[in-house]
Amino acid sequence: MSFSIPPLSSIGHHNSNNNNNNNNSHAPRTSIKKSHKESIIGTNDDAASCKLSAVNVGYYSDPFVKYFVKHPIRRQPLINRGFFSRVECIEQLVSQFFNQYKDINKKQIISLGCGFDTYYFRLMNNKDIKKDFIYFEVDYDQVISNKIKIIQNHKELQSMVDEEWDNKYDTNEKLASMVNHQKLSSKTYRLGSIDLTNLETFKIFDELEIDYNVPTLFLSECVLVYIPTKCGNDVIQWASNKFSESCFITYEQIKPNDEFGRMMIKNIEMKGCPLLSIESFPEIEDQRKRYNNLGWNKTEILDMRHVYSDFINKNRLKETEKLEIFDEFEEWDLIQGHYVYVFAMKSNSPSILDNYYFENSKNK
Repeated sequence: MSFSIPPLSSIGHHNSNNNNNNNNSHAPRTSIKKSHKESIIGTNDDAASCKLSAVNVGYYSDPFVKYFVKHPIRRQPLINRGFFSRVECIEQLVSQFFNQYKDINKKQIISLGCGFDTYYFRLMNNKDIKKDFIYFEVDYDQVISNKIKIIQNHKELQSMVDEEWDNKYDTNEKLASMVNHQKLSSKTYRLGSIDLTNLETFKIFDELEIDYNVPTLFLSECVLVYIPTKCGNDVIQWASNKFSESCFITYEQIKPNDEFGRMMIKNIEMKGCPLLSIESFPEIEDQRKRYNNLGWNKTEILDMRHVYSDFINKNRLKETEKLEIFDEFEEWDLIQGHYVYVFAMKSNSPSILDNYYFENSKNK
């Protein structure tokens, strides 16, 4: 599944012509409509634009996101701060993962529904991070084809994917084959197509030579909530069954039943992508039970208000809060209270589980 979060200012970013009076509206879904899929795919441009806006204001560094944006737009401070919070949270959790397994010379990151995310390139560009990992990205075939084309068109991206790019892909025929097969594979970067509602398509991981026996971290940002509950459960359980040393990071919406939540749901449905599983896991404790019941040893969760106030490094907050005038505090609290990060962990080592921190961090 493709993706990135909706613009915070509009609460959600998808649209649906669902008829709430349909007699089948409460029947469990095990697949998604073609129009729903297309709406999800269409969010990539907007998400990349929001990220570029935050980067251009100075919230964080990403010299690569510009390659994925056709028409840069400066977004309002609420959106910029929201995307900064997401990026910073991911970076701090991934840093913990790397530190837990620093003595192991092979690790993996798997981005589910990667969209036009550029985290791989940022990691490779960070001189302080040891390059002992392989980064996998999977998404719908159309998204993967488009991402390969963008990489093909920019030398800086090519060199970070594979230093020998020019020698390996020196003909138009080879490049076209890579796009047509929706697959790219190098020493540190693997890209392939998947449908997260169909476990049969998970064979792509074997084709990309995944190693089920090394520490692996999953990233899933605004992905699982857009597919049916059973399909999302299958993904979570597949990951816990296949990887004994692993983490699963999920970012998605909660609280559909209060006044703001109902408005959020309505706005997102009006844009084409209903939140198919939010009613199954409406509160933080429902999310915790979901992961614990599907094979994860420990699950910690914070809504985005507490991610910002308690988890993100205080020095980073001081730096970024100087960048723009910010007076949207009421809207900020409402929106951030309806999004969470789930951090699920699995390990054979009790000490590794104990050393992770999220809920009790208080800006370590």
